[in-house]
Amino acid sequence: MPAGGRTATLTRNEALARLRRREPGPAADAASWTCPLGPLTLRLPDFAWRRRAIDAHDLHHLMTGYPMTMRGEFQLAAWEFGAGRYPDWRASLFCAPLILMGLLWSPSLTFAAYKAGQRSESLYGDLDELEV
Repeated sequence: MPAGGRTATLTRNEALARLRRREPGPAADAASWTCPLGPLTLRLPDFAWRRRAIDAHDLHHLMTGYPMTMRGEFQLAAWEFGAGRYPDWRASLFCAPLILMGLLWSPSLTFAAYKAGQRSESLYGDLDELEV
């Protein structure tokens, strides 16, 4: 905690910049991104819907505390389905298998994340306000 017992308040951009220094992702104009799955690394196209959603998704990691690991992605996908998923069917199609894998890998954590999401609200309804 900073001197004086006060906590620091970060702007949206400052919080994202700190997160991305710790967990770098693809450049904003990258044609693809990589997704490690155990010993495999998949190279996936960086679709427009993903680029539009990624800031809110990464802020969800910060809000929920779910790490940027496979288990954390499973949990966050479940949380987002409970809190209000990104409004594009392709995003839902992409995230649904993550929830299924989470239910197989760590069912209690994944289900708890979904329940926590039901008591929360995602940032996806406010995407226009989040854009820089």
